[in-house]
Amino acid sequence: MAQPNVEEVLDLTSPARELLHRRVVALRRELLVRDQEMRNEIPDAVHQTRVTCRRMRAALATFGSLLDRSVTGPVRAELRWAARGLGNARDAEVVHLRLGRLMDDPQVGMVGPVRIRMERLFRARTESADADVAETIASPRYTDLMARLERLADAPPWTPAARVEVGESVPPLVRGDLLRLERRVDRVRASPDSVEHDDAVHQVRKAAKRLRYACESVSPAYADPAVRAAEATTRVTKALGERQDTVVSRLVVRGLAASAAAAGESVATYDELEAREERHARECEAAFEAAWRDLSRPELWAWLG
Repeated sequence: MAQPNVEEVLDLTSPARELLHRRVVALRRELLVRDQEMRNEIPDAVHQTRVTCRRMRAALATFGSLLDRSVTGPVRAELRWAARGLGNARDAEVVHLRLGRLMDDPQVGMVGPVRIRMERLFRARTESADADVAETIASPRYTDLMARLERLADAPPWTPAARVEVGESVPPLVRGDLLRLERRVDRVRASPDSVEHDDAVHQVRKAAKRLRYACESVSPAYADPAVRAAEATTRVTKALGERQDTVVSRLVVRGLAASAAAAGESVATYDELEAREERHARECEAAFEAAWRDLSRPELWAWLG
């Protein structure tokens, strides 16, 4: 199939497949760039590769009815596998930086060999994560995924629904992502003190990302209204992403505290670090509430009809 002409103007009368094809081709090209950056060990390349994998996976999910799911389903599963294989490197880096900044605060009372214990942990985690990245991108499975994405971009397996105009086919698909997000927010609010609260909030974040990526995908046809919706959704994902980082960092701190206690060391500093991250998590939830009020405005979604 011919590659989409990026100069061609897309509007609500364009076939939906032209809009989605442009998105898939662009993400495929970006993955090729990110792949080379990872192999050259460019800073942040692993994270950006994961983001691109998530964007591609989200496009195949939101607009799944436009493509043969027997083809795209396995591709989505492999994109998820690849993102997970690259994930430990990002998690280790983020938590290390977070806790490092906290320990650099002169108001944090450093009792015991906290920094030594922490640096030892993250040195081991970074080495393990780097090995995971190298193993993932060197695997035949990863090579096969890249080949599948090339075939998908070159010859998408369109369904008859892909011929329908953007203005008719896109709104219900994006509304579906918006409704999914609203349902997940409702579940979190229905059980704010449950033991599954952190995971439920994380599920809200994932749904918000999918909605954000959907808005980005359709912005060539919907222009400013879709861009504004994507920006509002980004504020939600940013607040919840920051909160999720505190969830991971608190788990790390608790593990370090347990090791320190077993060695007869003071856990006072670990307790303070965890308390600070708990306070920050509450601040992030407040930021989410403000972002959610903005995202929930009906006029923001008027372009969906």
